[in-house]
Amino acid sequence: MWSFAGSDVRTYTCCYPYSQKNAVIVDSEFITEIEAADTSKIIQIKVKALIDTGANGTCISRRLASACNLERVSVMKIVSAQGTGLAPVYKADIKLPCGTMFQNVLVTEVAGSENFDIIIGMDILSKGDIALTGSTDVLVFSMRFPTVLEPIDFTRYERL
Repeated sequence: MWSFAGSDVRTYTCCYPYSQKNAVIVDSEFITEIEAADTSKIIQIKVKALIDTGANGTCISRRLASACNLERVSVMKIVSAQGTGLAPVYKADIKLPCGTMFQNVLVTEVAGSENFDIIIGMDILSKGDIALTGSTDVLVFSMRFPTVLEPIDFTRYERL
């Protein structure tokens, strides 16, 4: 579930040196509520998240799912670079570095990486605008939520 108040525009920009141009990894928060027999506890963990426009959905590492003792809500067939298989699905809240909170996101478990615990996929990224701008020495990544009213079209400036 995602909703934005009219004036609740959130932005974030970061720069990466040329040597790190192969991936955009940002600081995020993973938030989940663990329910016990007589109480519930909210866990907030700061994590590294990979921005992946090639991922349809958002994924979390097996390590993070285990650390949070998440309860599986379903199982999903996934196709990844490692192959095809069934993976557990959990429900959690994800807070992006711009401060935008996405609640009750269905996240699929993947093996993960030592560099990140969350893969932010198009289920979240499509709710805002993202841009990558490269130069000879840095890569600049920017995000904005919610999306602007008019699509961003870089070719529009060439036609003027």
